[in-house]
Amino acid sequence: MELTYESVSKWFDVYFEDVHKSQGALETVPNLRKYFDADLELTMYTSPASPPKRSMSRDALLVSFVHPGLFEEIIPKYYAIDLRQMIVVVQFEIRFSDEVSARKWDPIQASAHYHLLVDENEDLKIRRIHYWTEALPVDLFEFWGKYREEALTKLATEYVNAKASSLPDLK
Repeated sequence: MELTYESVSKWFDVYFEDVHKSQGALETVPNLRKYFDADLELTMYTSPASPPKRSMSRDALLVSFVHPGLFEEIIPKYYAIDLRQMIVVVQFEIRFSDEVSARKWDPIQASAHYHLLVDENEDLKIRRIHYWTEALPVDLFEFWGKYREEALTKLATEYVNAKASSLPDLK
């Protein structure tokens, strides 16, 4: 991939389209893995609670995308692209709604600094993210946590049951 303003801008357009389509459902979240370096570091600087003491990994970020039933629309407003330093700053708006209750929260403004790299296959990857948002409503995290816990509990139960059914019966 030749790194130009246009190619990087298009790459981010596709990335945000994929995030829009893939976040939420446990079955589709793995589609987003291809955008992130294996050693991804994500640092969030705002939330309703204290920021994390350490950066999130790629896997932790992907798990945070799991929240079926809570619709999250991320709308990029603009990109500031620095090709020399391989950094893209994105200002975006996030809109959340609960599919079951039809509840909608006010849009939230956010900004992220994406540090990029080109991997051994010449693919663009996100290596580091520094992320800021307006204060998020506490009840939004309650919905987020509830839906993620339900999805992960279902996955774990299916895994345990599949493993148990493959073991010999010890009667």
